[in-house]
Amino acid sequence: MSVSQTRHSALAGRLLQDINTGRYPPGSMLPSEAELAKQNGLARGTVRAALAALEKEGLVDRKRGLGTRVLGGPVPPGFGQTVSGIEELIQYAQDTRRVVSSLDEVVADRALARSLAVEPGSRWTRIHNARIDPLRPASPVCAGETYLRLELAAATALLDEQTVALCDLVARSTGVRTAEIEQELQACFVPPELAGILNAAAGSPALRIIRRYYDSASWLFEVSVSVHPADRFSYRMRLRRPV
Repeated sequence: MSVSQTRHSALAGRLLQDINTGRYPPGSMLPSEAELAKQNGLARGTVRAALAALEKEGLVDRKRGLGTRVLGGPVPPGFGQTVSGIEELIQYAQDTRRVVSSLDEVVADRALARSLAVEPGSRWTRIHNARIDPLRPASPVCAGETYLRLELAAATALLDEQTVALCDLVARSTGVRTAEIEQELQACFVPPELAGILNAAAGSPALRIIRRYYDSASWLFEVSVSVHPADRFSYRMRLRRPV
């Protein structure tokens, strides 16, 4: 992510906070692009991108010559996701930003192999990461680890592309493509080791999501384990009975 993108996301987050706290109530006008640029020491293009992000969320209405009007009041802190297929699931990566804290290599012992549903002794690149909603950067949507087969580690060279799903980076760098994703959802509590990263109280309610990625030959090549604080994430699925 470029410096400009980081700055526009930060400004969008500050403006969202001002809307939520009532500084800019529904019906009021935000400062002009020029005023926001001067107040924040930013380029007009960066301010314009921040306002576009708020408009995309349905929070403001921008009209040339009239300015930017606030549409909504306080926004619930959660991040919602509707999933009916692989493409919608991967869209989640495009709507959030991946922040990697560390990488290492691990060999799956019996306990890890059982939790990931992989073979004991298999070798993996482990990526410690969090997902950030650009409009709420102070409260990560989730944090956890992603495990990638060691022979596919070349994909980690592309991790700076923070809004591209890792499975898409794998396809681009190695040719291994996702044909099936298995999801497992578990109620849990925020573990102490993730409390600081998530800016959440240790022991507070959370949702753990384990995703397993398979290629067309049913080879399991990626597993992600993410913890979502309960007040920041909702999951919606639509199931249909065959006609």
